[in-house]
Amino acid sequence: MDVLNTTASLNYTGDYNGTSTSLTTALWPDNDNATSDDLVAQLLSGDMPTSTPEDVCTVLSTNCECHSTYVFYTYEEKLILGLISLPIISFGLCANILSICIFTHRVMRNSPINWYLAILSCSDTVILLSAFFVLALPRLGEYIMAWEATSFSYVIAPYFYGLMTMAQTVSVWMTVGMSLHRYTGVCFPFQSINILRRKRVIGFILGLISFSIAFNTTRFMEVKVVNNCYRSNIGAMMPVLVPTDLRLDKMYRLIFFGWAYTIMMFVVPFSILIIVNTTVGFTIRRSNRMHTYQTSDASAKKAEAKERQTTIMLIAIVMLFLSCNTLAFVVNILENINAADELYNTLVCFNNLLVIVNASSNIFIYMLFSDKYRILLQYYFCCRCCGEHRALFNSSLDDVQTTAL
Repeated sequence: MDVLNTTASLNYTGDYNGTSTSLTTALWPDNDNATSDDLVAQLLSGDMPTSTPEDVCTVLSTNCECHSTYVFYTYEEKLILGLISLPIISFGLCANILSICIFTHRVMRNSPINWYLAILSCSDTVILLSAFFVLALPRLGEYIMAWEATSFSYVIAPYFYGLMTMAQTVSVWMTVGMSLHRYTGVCFPFQSINILRRKRVIGFILGLISFSIAFNTTRFMEVKVVNNCYRSNIGAMMPVLVPTDLRLDKMYRLIFFGWAYTIMMFVVPFSILIIVNTTVGFTIRRSNRMHTYQTSDASAKKAEAKERQTTIMLIAIVMLFLSCNTLAFVVNILENINAADELYNTLVCFNNLLVIVNASSNIFIYMLFSDKYRILLQYYFCCRCCGEHRALFNSSLDDVQTTAL
């Protein structure tokens, strides 16, 4: 799940700075009397003239004279995002595809909670696939000197960048929606029968997806490829990525990144998740104490235990999400105050890795808490055509409560 700091990981210029990280450090003036920070401040404040002197190369330069050499990623970026993240992304893609198959299986798709989890697995798959092309492939290509791979990643980066941010928003708000759904069922058990009707849940999920798509429409218009230039120090052609006028617009940055993105991707979802899941946790604890003394029927106790297990599983998913995305909140604050220093660049790198880990790790929670998930996982891993295994699968499902995940 989400919140990759991708703009800080796109190599816009390939020339202007040694760290090749964020937009705010992406200018390199040839004029000794000007500094990089001066030009950035002027550009982002709208004070910089639209026509710049020919002896100054900026982040908006399109001619190949300003892109004659390729600036390498730092060793830290290549190690963390190019090498360490690769097996995590590969595992995560396989795990999420399996989760999609399991949560859409006929024995799982009757539960509305599994609808959220299936969509969450889909969005995590898109995040990991996009992270591979935007973050891992260019650094891996540089590390093994496969410049065609790095070049290809730059060409498709504008599209996968928008797709990745869209999937991040879906992932964040699907986690929120799932928590609200469970909160309603646990804290308002009688009213939930009417509130959580099938059509209402479907409408709610479609609303979250529609919001996520609409919210990130402009992200596809923030980065573009303007040229393909020969880089003398590597002896290869490399596309030139630049931020669009929209991405550099002062008002857009203030409204979208300064307010809308911070509020809708961090403040609101984090607050809802913390409050809702804390309330659910206390409710479950209180319920455990009450039913210990009141319930004597074994089957009722088993059903209640399954429901509590499902609730604990969803809380565990939220806790994993919060722990892996807290750093993203810190990075977002630093970006808003233009604190683009070496520490910021390091935090961005580790933040991206944490989000990749988060998108790849939910399978462990599913395996730990869900009986049906473990049975179906075994079913998909083994030969489904085997009659003996199919009989074992059907027998195992009979032993699991239909209300359990």
